Amino acid sequence: MLIGKDFDKIEFSFFGLNLLEPNAFIGDLIILITALFLLSKFRNFDKSNPFIKNWRYFFLLFGSGMFLGGVGHLMFNYLGFYGKYIPWLMGICAVYFIEKAMISLLKNNYKSLLNKLILFKLFLFISLEIFVFCFVDMSEDHSIGLRVPAINSTIGFIFFLGFLGYKFSKEIDKSFIFFLYSVLLMIPSGLFITYKINIYPWFDKNDFGHLTLVLTMLLFYKGIKSYSNKILSQY
Repeated sequence: MLIGKDFDKIEFSFFGLNLLEPNAFIGDLIILITALFLLSKFRNFDKSNPFIKNWRYFFLLFGSGMFLGGVGHLMFNYLGFYGKYIPWLMGICAVYFIEKAMISLLKNNYKSLLNKLILFKLFLFISLEIFVFCFVDMSEDHSIGLRVPAINSTIGFIFFLGFLGYKFSKEIDKSFIFFLYSVLLMIPSGLFITYKINIYPWFDKNDFGHLTLVLTMLLFYKGIKSYSNKILSQY
């Protein structure tokens, strides 16, 4: 185990290519498969419902973005940081659809204001990330480019999944508490990444984060499914 620093990146050759971090690619591939599997189960939901529709966009964008991120890890010797730019931007956009989904359930005057705020937040963080791409040297610390999406996610998850998830569990459906649980589940992953807690070369801080994200998506689905069943039963 290493704390405070990372293991050397795992290197291997495949068809003459010098590749890196197969563990990261495998983790991101598992996330994509999980996202697509959960998306396939949406076919019985009311796809016209804004809550359901925006969650579908999230799973599609998030799963695809994570997979491309895995390719970026794998092909870093050839793509450099350019292989990470699009996945990081997709991550920011994916959070927007979570926020939009949760806001769609509000029934007060703040709904319109919050939609404007999250749109402003989306463009702000995309602009900040592009600024990092253009003007910040990430050669010494690759995680710098991940900080903007991480801050964006933290803000979105705490309020829209944590606070609204708890609020809706009291007002709409008790299964919305799973959204709050998903936020709590992400805390250990944040600590692993912040303090660089790496258990093993083939299961480092990023792999722990991937495992957490898979479990988090399953919690998302439990809340979504319960709400979908509730609205379908009303027809």
